Amino acid sequence: MKLAQLLSVCALILITSGYNTAQINITNLAEFQIGKLPDESASIFPSIYDRLEVDYRKKGFSLSSTIEQYHTTFDNRGYLDLSQFTLGYKKKKWDLKVGNFYETLGRGLLLRSFEFPGALLEDVGFRSRTYFHRDLLGASVKYKTKKATFHVVHADVLNNVLPPTFHREERRTDNITAVTSKVKYVKGQEAGIIFMRRDGADGNAQNFLSGLLNGSIIKGLDYYGEYATDMDDGAFALYSGLSGFKGSFSFSVEYRKYRDFSLGVGINEPPAGVKQQTYRVLNRSIHVSDPFNEEGYQIDLFYNFENGTVVNLNHSFSKNKFGTNFPIFRQYFLEVQSSFNENSDFKAFVDYSIDPFKREDRRYSFGFYSDLGLNEEIRLLPEVEYQSIDRNGSNYFNFNLLLGINVNSKIFISVLGELTDDPFIIQEGKSTRIYLGNTIRYRPSYKHTFQLFFGSRRGGPQCTSGVCYEILDFKGAEIRWIGKFKTKK
Repeated sequence: MKLAQLLSVCALILITSGYNTAQINITNLAEFQIGKLPDESASIFPSIYDRLEVDYRKKGFSLSSTIEQYHTTFDNRGYLDLSQFTLGYKKKKWDLKVGNFYETLGRGLLLRSFEFPGALLEDVGFRSRTYFHRDLLGASVKYKTKKATFHVVHADVLNNVLPPTFHREERRTDNITAVTSKVKYVKGQEAGIIFMRRDGADGNAQNFLSGLLNGSIIKGLDYYGEYATDMDDGAFALYSGLSGFKGSFSFSVEYRKYRDFSLGVGINEPPAGVKQQTYRVLNRSIHVSDPFNEEGYQIDLFYNFENGTVVNLNHSFSKNKFGTNFPIFRQYFLEVQSSFNENSDFKAFVDYSIDPFKREDRRYSFGFYSDLGLNEEIRLLPEVEYQSIDRNGSNYFNFNLLLGINVNSKIFISVLGELTDDPFIIQEGKSTRIYLGNTIRYRPSYKHTFQLFFGSRRGGPQCTSGVCYEILDFKGAEIRWIGKFKTKK
């Protein structure tokens, strides 16, 4: 019996066993687009994407399924797919999962799965939209007590670059089997060991071993350390961190060293070791860590003043080896968050970076965001960012200006203008390029969110929690609805 058939039988038994104390959660994300994407043969075409998640829980049992579909005028891009189906049981010391699920081993040196709510992935080669996630398909058994944890995982890893138009066997070429054991000892310190075997589509197998330590040195001072190695060829990854606080001051320090540690089709995601930025110009410029050969550190400092002002200082350093060259990335970041008065806040940042991986000798960035309360119902949200880049002896700039208004926390209207003269972005024969996008978002309650976008939107890398993906330029109109429903019986 195939896994999907087995899960279906178990689901039927679970659902028909009675509805007392059962809870059903339903979430739907639908997005309709009509417009123009880069390098398309059609000038304007419509498309619709929909993702329906149904989650059923009764006592310790759970059943969840996800139906994903995409339709457009191009027949080879559309699909209707049962992309996830999971049966779980969790009670006291046991946590069991069969089907699709997410697990990360340690800090992701060996394996990291993830899901970014609301993010859609559209590869420039395949042009078929899908949800941005990387899950596992298999089984997970975890047994946890106050002093120890024992965890076994056997699963196929999703290659999320390939859309659901490809067969499952093509999208899940990496199979992993992992055993994790953790023990707590003196004063809450924890030691763990992870063994993982990866079997690839080429028939080759790799065996990995990882050891980790974490806990508190003293009150307010925590540490983490993990070392993973390929037991066959000596490739390794080392990550360590120290964080703490004292009164109004807090800090974190990270150090990493990676050598030939990109596994399979990218099933691991070692920590990037750079600050994760939400500012547009900095997010597009985030240094992407190279697990093949990189060494670096990050220092992050915070200070909270009595008047509520928060100052953040960050410095990141990365050294890679390419042949006989050792390019070095450096970033210096300062952010200040404070208030004009009781009803109005602001934050500002400045950033200086040297990024030889992007051939940028110097990169200067600054920005100013504010939240101005006009009265109890209306707030103005102006934002401005500017970036100057020295590349190959020439200077280029990126400029963003957003004017937004928020009414009763239910209605948000904004106009975002972006101007650039970067030759990697502008169209042939022009000196600059302008993007002008308009957004209207309406959230009548926590159950529903409606959003309308029209105009042009700049693409480029988008990074979240150390994972980056590419967003394509878009010109046209886009309507998105997110609905959440919850029932109890």
